[in-house]
Amino acid sequence: MKIADIKKMRNRAPFRAFEVHLTTGEVLPVQHPENMSMPEDETEMFVVWTKRDWNLVEATQVARISVQRRAAK
Repeated sequence: MKIADIKKMRNRAPFRAFEVHLTTGEVLPVQHPENMSMPEDETEMFVVWTKRDWNLVEATQVARISVQRRAAK
C-alpha cells in the first residue's frame, strides 16, 4: 500500500477510526490520528494501538485499511 493513502486516512476530517490490516494477518486499530506518526522519509509508519504497546510497520506490510463502523445510536 502507498504511504500517501495511509496518510489520507490518518488526516481525514472528520477523523474516523480505522484498522490497518497487515500481510501477516495482524490487525492494528487506529482510534485517533495521534496514534499514528510517520517519519519524513515515508518508508515506514509508527502505530500506537494500546496504552504502552506500539508497532513499527513498513508500508509494504499493509495489505489494506478498513474504516471502523460507527456504533448505532
